[in-house]
Amino acid sequence: MSDPVRIGGFFATFDTEAVVQQLTAIRMRQVTLLERKGADNQAKKNAVNSVQTAMKAFLERVKALAAPQSVSGMTATASGAAVSVSALPGAQAGSFTVNVTQLATATRLQGAPAAAGIDATKAMNRSNFGTAPTNGTFTIATANGGSQTFTVGPAAAQTGVALQSANIEMAVTSGTFTIGTVGGGTQTITIDVTTDTLNDVVNAINGAGVGLTASIVNDANGRANRLELTSSNGDIILGGSGDSSNFLSAMRLLSTPAGTTRTGQAFTQQMSLNDVIADINASGIGVTASITNDSYGRPNILTVTSTQGNISFGSGSDTSNFLAVTGLLTSAPGTTRSSSNPLSRLSTSAKLQDAGFNGGAPNPGDQAIVINGVSISYNAATDSLADLINRINASQAGVTARYDSLTDTVRLQNKATGDLMLTVEDAPGGNLAAKLGLTTGTLTAGQNAEYSIDGGPTQQSASNSVGFGGVTMTFKETTSAPVTVTVSQDTSSAANAIKAFVAEFNNVMKAIDAATKADGSKTNNQSGPLSGDASLRQLKSDLRSILTSPGTNLEGGFATLSQIGLTFGAVGSAIGTTNTLQFDEAKFAEAVRTNQAGVQELLSRLSLAATLEPGGTGSITGISGTYAGTEPGKWVITDDGAGNLSAVFTPANGGPPISASGTIAPNGSNSGLIPGLTLTAGPTLQAGTHTITVGATAESVIQRLKRFAENQAGIGGTLDKRKATYDRIASDISERIATLEKRIEAEMEQLRRKFAEMERAQARSQSILGNLQQLANQLSGNSGRK
Repeated sequence: MSDPVRIGGFFATFDTEAVVQQLTAIRMRQVTLLERKGADNQAKKNAVNSVQTAMKAFLERVKALAAPQSVSGMTATASGAAVSVSALPGAQAGSFTVNVTQLATATRLQGAPAAAGIDATKAMNRSNFGTAPTNGTFTIATANGGSQTFTVGPAAAQTGVALQSANIEMAVTSGTFTIGTVGGGTQTITIDVTTDTLNDVVNAINGAGVGLTASIVNDANGRANRLELTSSNGDIILGGSGDSSNFLSAMRLLSTPAGTTRTGQAFTQQMSLNDVIADINASGIGVTASITNDSYGRPNILTVTSTQGNISFGSGSDTSNFLAVTGLLTSAPGTTRSSSNPLSRLSTSAKLQDAGFNGGAPNPGDQAIVINGVSISYNAATDSLADLINRINASQAGVTARYDSLTDTVRLQNKATGDLMLTVEDAPGGNLAAKLGLTTGTLTAGQNAEYSIDGGPTQQSASNSVGFGGVTMTFKETTSAPVTVTVSQDTSSAANAIKAFVAEFNNVMKAIDAATKADGSKTNNQSGPLSGDASLRQLKSDLRSILTSPGTNLEGGFATLSQIGLTFGAVGSAIGTTNTLQFDEAKFAEAVRTNQAGVQELLSRLSLAATLEPGGTGSITGISGTYAGTEPGKWVITDDGAGNLSAVFTPANGGPPISASGTIAPNGSNSGLIPGLTLTAGPTLQAGTHTITVGATAESVIQRLKRFAENQAGIGGTLDKRKATYDRIASDISERIATLEKRIEAEMEQLRRKFAEMERAQARSQSILGNLQQLANQLSGNSGRK
């Protein structure tokens, strides 16, 4: 309710708001009572929900036991790790031996190295090294010539080459840039990268007439690759709002500190492999480095030769990976050491046209490679090698593709083992398969597994997984001696299924007991929200009754669950010990051992029969066949008299209905409307309805329990409907509370208005009384003067 407007006064001693609050409290007792009813209603719903939750968990265990092979499992063990085994439920108990003489393998195809050789004239991080060398230091030593540390870093600038072709890390653009000094003003320099060299730009700056001198100076490694500006006329000014060339950025000058000297960082690309070779050859330790061809005729091997004894590579203080990525660290020791693997690799992430293929890029445009008859498309301008490999692996070609960076080859392998073909070709117009060496690559044919059972003849299998007598064997390795496979009943899994069933049943009983608990105590009463509830007590009774009753028309030798070890305690058990379902595991194990099929029937048997009820008014005259549905219930068939049939099946467990439709002709039949049944029509079609009742002719205890639990706990079942009732009550209580609160608020507001009117009337009466008193006083005074 909203906060009231308080009114004071009224004879200055009468608190009208206090009266209103007291009246409100009295009227709100009805709301409090409704709120208590609402809380009780919610507690009841929560209790029913707890029971339903327990029932649903129990139902899952019931369904598991009702499965056709829930306790018919078999287990298999192998005497050696060379063979792993598993048994199907239908496997026969016993043992046999298996000897594996050959494993099945898949056909493999290895292409040829596809990358072009190393371009020793390019920056190493822009050449096609498998892993780009990093800037830093590396060490080479000889036995008699000492050691020397070499540095990988930015190269010396190419000052006499047009800017667009020079080895500048950031590509320079044509246009203008501004330079100047505080005392000499500014000047705009114009460059054309197609004709101007770095020397030309330096000369232009020096001739600008603003007091600047430009020069190319060495970096810390002694390579001339930094542009330095010095001023004789105050601080240097760099850049202007109208600049259109990035020259100052490319020279890394804009981020230098202000002053009369500004020197940019090294602006060149990384050294080329030729640069490094030149440094090695110029050392004084007696070594000579050179690039030689690999076995595929590509310049791809770095060789270092010593005239001063054996060569040693590397030092703990090295900071560049140069020796590792060139394969020198892992090369054979001696006076001549060469890369242990070719240096170049294809780039798997670059577009195919830029991946560095030997002999140039693959043919342009939309192309395809054909593997095992399946076409896989690609475009060298938009796809990378990684894209192609992913596409191959996701295709129906039945192969796994990968790029082997160690050998610079693409490898394919059939997903299926066995002596199967693996074919690769380029679609017309394409040449990627050829460039990868897959059309002429090394093919290793797969082979079949070879094995024998119980010393019998050698058998073959394209797969390493083989079935025998209900046992699946997976060959892991060949055997040096026969492996014994033993098959026996899986009593452990069956017992665990029963234990889970028992636990969930007892949880249902606990949930019902907690909800319906009756406590006669007058203080600290612990009764459940549904104390004494007849329907839940009946649910408990029905569950116990079904569990202890026999199945219907069972023929496996067992009729009740007590015969396989499920009871509520032995006769004569002490009070309090028979409230929960108990499981005699030893008795169950014996029952499974002696009559596994009978135990399975007691748990899962359900035979259904369909009956056409008399009194039908439609066209159907009879039914035949064996009903193939899975649940008891009723089919209601509606016939429109024109050959169109519609049917609705309502399960006996209260589950959702199932609809079907079909057609029928005069004197004809329909075999698709009702599972397993053939409906026959008379000579004349007529509109009407028919009912087919499906009932159990044989039913296990667990199947009956499943049907009952589904009716109680399933969607739209008894417990769902009960919760819906509580929801309606809760909604009604909420509406009544809202109505009462509005009514009380209106009544109290009316009282406040009446009290306010009374106060105003009292004020008017006091005013009149005061006026009368004043008039009386005046009259009394006038009378005294006469």
